Amino acid sequence: MNAAPSLLAPKTLPTYAYLHELMSRYQLKDLVNVSADAFTKRIHEFLTIRDHAMEGFVDPAKQKPISVEFHWGHHHDFGEFGVPGRMCKHHMSVLKVFIDDLQALSRSLEGLRVLDLGCWTGGTSLLLCAMGAEVVAVEEVKKYADCVDYLRYAFAIDKLEVKHLSLFDCTTPAFHDSFDIVLCAGVLHYASDPKLALRIMFNCLRDGGKCLIETIATSLEHLPASGRQSSQGASSNGQANLDWNSLLFTPENLAAMMADVGYEVPHPRRVIKYKTPESRLFAVGRRSRHVDMCRTGLSVRSVR
Repeated sequence: MNAAPSLLAPKTLPTYAYLHELMSRYQLKDLVNVSADAFTKRIHEFLTIRDHAMEGFVDPAKQKPISVEFHWGHHHDFGEFGVPGRMCKHHMSVLKVFIDDLQALSRSLEGLRVLDLGCWTGGTSLLLCAMGAEVVAVEEVKKYADCVDYLRYAFAIDKLEVKHLSLFDCTTPAFHDSFDIVLCAGVLHYASDPKLALRIMFNCLRDGGKCLIETIATSLEHLPASGRQSSQGASSNGQANLDWNSLLFTPENLAAMMADVGYEVPHPRRVIKYKTPESRLFAVGRRSRHVDMCRTGLSVRSVR
């Protein structure tokens, strides 16, 4: 069993430095179940995966390239080598906002159970485990779920469970009323039905639990008529994509949707993300008790 990194990192560090220190406990020197050579080889094997059939896709051209081709999520320094991530160190930035700015997380999550939705290659999941939480990491892309599960095994992270599921699969009794915290970072703007997604997350929480949302934001005056994000360049087949059918949220409509499904919601906070023109919206919803929701127009009327 790997030592709990949260017990080793200096608590006097500023939050970002503290999180960086926690991530430094997942390096080659910390491997338990595999050798450094075997681990390095396996990570490089993941990075070469180009496979749509393993995801059940019929036509890869219709899918997000990032689901067909393996891309590492967030920067990870494994000590003797590093893997750059498409989202840089955004996993640490997101948790820092929830810790420092919104005071929705404490540095120690000992004794808490957390659902990490859309874990990608596990950046936030590893941090949450290092902070002491028992984490269930959910990822709909199989190649990424396999990678996070390999990290769990390699570092013997006994508080991490990885599930190859969609957010919309988290409706079984095993998920109901089970988590102190649900983290939904960088996921909601891809969901086909965000209100249903928010209700599923509400159902996953225990009474008194919190849902932490981070998503792409805009303001009412800049909201496109389609509600979708503008073109973000070309896909691997040369065709323009619209960031894979992303939706945009204003602070007002996200707060209204969260209230509709049962959350108590302080006003969301809109944050400018570094190095890009887009904004990121952070919101915290609390489930005080299980209540019914506004069901007008709901796509799945039988949802709990």
